[in-house]
Amino acid sequence: LKLQFLYLIAPPSRLSSIPPLHTHTMFIVAAATDLFGRKQNVKLEFPSCPTMTQLINAAESQYDVMSRSGRPAGYPDAPFKVQTFQVYDDILLRWVDLYSSAQLTNGCQVFCFQPESIWHSDSQGIIPEAKDNVTWTTPVGSPRRARVATDAGVAPALSEKLRSVFYQIDSGNKGYILYTDLRNAFAAAEMDFTYARVGELFTVADTNRSGHITYDEWVRFAIKYPNVIDGLFFRSRDFGPQAGCSTGYSPAAVDAGSMQRQREQELRGYYDNAWQGSVQRERAMGEYEAAKRDADQARMQKEIAESKERRAWDQLYYSPSSPQKGY
Repeated sequence: LKLQFLYLIAPPSRLSSIPPLHTHTMFIVAAATDLFGRKQNVKLEFPSCPTMTQLINAAESQYDVMSRSGRPAGYPDAPFKVQTFQVYDDILLRWVDLYSSAQLTNGCQVFCFQPESIWHSDSQGIIPEAKDNVTWTTPVGSPRRARVATDAGVAPALSEKLRSVFYQIDSGNKGYILYTDLRNAFAAAEMDFTYARVGELFTVADTNRSGHITYDEWVRFAIKYPNVIDGLFFRSRDFGPQAGCSTGYSPAAVDAGSMQRQREQELRGYYDNAWQGSVQRERAMGEYEAAKRDADQARMQKEIAESKERRAWDQLYYSPSSPQKGY
């Protein structure tokens, strides 16, 4: 009620401006990866420091949809999976393996490594600046993460996706979207937001505060947050009329719990191997640094001894009583 009252007394020039999505503190992790040979980097938002499972789920949800929407012709449409992470350590000034959420700091940069494939290059290289992003997740094992036969072709254009999503959300063909329409659409697509709220997104989209979103407002919202449109488009189409029509895919037959357990076991295997490798690398690095310190110390002692020898030589042969001067 308070917000509605403020909208009524605000001047028209203020009503047309787009408000910020958040006004309170959040925990941000910049997550980069390689999609089809191009580096991508997005900001993942959380209310507090995420667990490793939350970070994996958020990264996979975002990049899975991004890979579907930006897939070049001829590339396979495979689900995006995180195998391991590395985080850039601001103290060591290098990348280190990420095996605990305790290594995360607000605003840190991580890199998502996928299972080895010829379709991407899993090395950090030059990472672009992280883009603003509305973070949402789809549960591991959800049928919404599946694929349908129509995904095999070239990904549709943004104009086609936003038109399709708008008319799908607009229940009753009213010509506009209500808050309940948007909320039901996110729930049906199993898009759970990690930080933003549906009401905040609706407020951003409803620029004239009319209480509903027109098609023109929807277009402006899609340009500002294309990942939200992509999420609604792809997550909804997997349960649409065409889902499973030619692949034998049956959403009701999917055992989500079993898929979740299998994925958790797979991730544990990845991180166990990464942990063992990181321990061995850290031990080898420690031995190398200790040997380097000993070598530097020996080199310094040698230089000191040589300097003393030169001074003694100069004192012996270049003093007034030097034998070379004949005294």
